[in-house]
Amino acid sequence: MAAPPQLRILLLAVNALLRKRRYHAALAMLKGFRNGAVYGVKIRAPHALVMTFLFRSGRSTCTCYLASCLPC
Repeated sequence: MAAPPQLRILLLAVNALLRKRRYHAALAMLKGFRNGAVYGVKIRAPHALVMTFLFRSGRSTCTCYLASCLPC
């Protein structure tokens, strides 16, 4: 099944744009932001949620910040 001519023209234009050296830095920044967001959503957020439930102890309104006091 062949792609429609409009889609083929659009793909050729996008590929030509992506190959231009002048846009390399901007595209690298976009790729970095995208990869960071994906990593944050897939790895960091679930890990933080699990750790919060595993290691939360006592009341959530604990105001004890001294190192010598017992856990709340």
